[in-house]
Amino acid sequence: MAGTPDSTVILRWDKCEAVWAELSWRDWVRFRGFDESGFRLLVGTEAGEQYFLVCVLGDRGELCNVIPHRYVMSADGRLVHGFDGLGVAEREESCKIEELPLPSIEDMERYKELGARGFSVNLPPQYTVQSLLKVIPGLAAAQEGGACWNFLSAIGVCRSGTRAR
Repeated sequence: MAGTPDSTVILRWDKCEAVWAELSWRDWVRFRGFDESGFRLLVGTEAGEQYFLVCVLGDRGELCNVIPHRYVMSADGRLVHGFDGLGVAEREESCKIEELPLPSIEDMERYKELGARGFSVNLPPQYTVQSLLKVIPGLAAAQEGGACWNFLSAIGVCRSGTRAR
């Protein structure tokens, strides 16, 4: 995870300020344990649940995808626990399917089912959505059918001229 990808914006829910704030790529990499230190640390973060959004932008700055993350943090800013919504056996099953060179249709359906559960448990709370709509990058230019609409529809946002189901 070297460098700072120009097409990625990391947002973090700031409970105290009740706003989504941008997190630097360097802080995100350190927090996830991908830098040379190996520490999973995010200075200035409160203990408890924390929500992050990895926003992937296209060549023209349009929102292409949003990957939600939810973690439990310690009082000293260390990552304690991440959520994937799976039990131990299900996590092992998902990893095994992921490693298959040619998974069957049934394997792929199961993998998608497990992935969908992991996705839903990482969604930010509904009360954060109004603030998110003010700061999420590239939303107005998001292309119809883009991967970002999976996330956006899951939090109750729909394209102009459509209604939520």
